[in-house]
Amino acid sequence: MLSELSLASIRKMTPELKKPVRLIVFTTDIACESCPDMLKLGTAIKKHFDKIALETYDLVMDRDKVQQYGVKLAPTIIVQGGEGQWAAFAGYLEDIMLEVLLSAIKVLSEGNAWYPENIMRALKHLSNDVKVRVFVESDCAQCRPVAVTAIWLALTSSFISTEVVIASDYPDLVKKFGIKTLPTTIFGENIQMTGHVTEGQFLETLFQAQGIKAGADKRCLVCGNLSPDVICTSCKTRIEAEAKDHKLKSEKMNR
Repeated sequence: MLSELSLASIRKMTPELKKPVRLIVFTTDIACESCPDMLKLGTAIKKHFDKIALETYDLVMDRDKVQQYGVKLAPTIIVQGGEGQWAAFAGYLEDIMLEVLLSAIKVLSEGNAWYPENIMRALKHLSNDVKVRVFVESDCAQCRPVAVTAIWLALTSSFISTEVVIASDYPDLVKKFGIKTLPTTIFGENIQMTGHVTEGQFLETLFQAQGIKAGADKRCLVCGNLSPDVICTSCKTRIEAEAKDHKLKSEKMNR
């Protein structure tokens, strides 16, 4: 059942959207207790916002959509902007992670760039898809900034797909990856980072997942200055400062 706390989180958001945003919900009738609640959540969000398009699919029956978005877990809710950028949330959302989803809806509707031009330029070095999974709990305050950063990246680069996973809903997956601390972020299948991950670390690890290193002349991929690292210390500091400023502005905008 959709909680009053969840409904209150939805109601406190400004209902007007500047641009349409799609919500895509994947459920199944097979051993999924939270799937009906996810459908209710999607319906409640659609009723509140004025430009939400809600689509619902079955994980078994709608194989074309499942394949298109690479969905493997139910329930999953995807938020997608008009230019095709999207991020996924697997597991039932409440509390903090529901607020993260709602904030993503608002920012997508604004059509704002999630990162400044220097980071956009650095992300152009990516040439293959990288999957990022962030394991969280809905009420985990420490998980919020990591989940937000991962979502920002997915909504900035078409080569990055982000899935925020509610760990307690998928114990088998937690066991598979040996997860003991939240948040835990997995890049691709092999690179795992626990706890807080800064924006600079995210970028470095994305490049590492693709085997990208500093150029032959050892230059930073962001500013082009000489550096032994893929991203120089100066750029890391600037990236984290710019990201913090953007987050603060987004929080004010979404109140």
